[in-house]
Amino acid sequence: MRLVAANWDDDAAALRHAASRGLLAAEYLRRMAVWADALAVPEKWPFFDLAVTFDPSVETDPVWMQRLEAGIGHRLGTMSTKVVTDMFGWASLGDRTKERFPTFEDPYEPMVQLFERGGEIWPGHREIEFYGGSLPFRGIAERMAQVPFEIDAVSLVKVDEEERVRAEQSRARRAAKPAE
Repeated sequence: MRLVAANWDDDAAALRHAASRGLLAAEYLRRMAVWADALAVPEKWPFFDLAVTFDPSVETDPVWMQRLEAGIGHRLGTMSTKVVTDMFGWASLGDRTKERFPTFEDPYEPMVQLFERGGEIWPGHREIEFYGGSLPFRGIAERMAQVPFEIDAVSLVKVDEEERVRAEQSRARRAAKPAE
């Protein structure tokens, strides 16, 4: 399971991947906005139990969360627990989501990758917080209008490398300025 192998406690990875994690969070919000709109529940966005909204008979077995937390060696925070529990429910739907919405993207893949790139998320004031950054929710319409972000490995590495270079150049410029 990818979530067990994620870097849940790797602060160095979280900082190295802060730029891509921010874009993954934005892509997650965009995809959840698309799903909320399609299922006519925009008032529930951004964090809602998508699987239960899709099929109210879905139940998530708490054993999955217990296994995940045992595998990573600690309990997850409330926001991470909510998202991961929703992921488990979504996975239990199998192919039914693709049958009804064949062109829709997996709503949780961006969040899986965010977790893999350095750990948890926390609730902020109308924002997702993560080690090394935060991202405002904005409005559902704005997120739906957002251009999709490519979340393949090459694109994510490129974003983080561009941010590393930008930060390095910024530090060099500050160091080159004479002391005032």
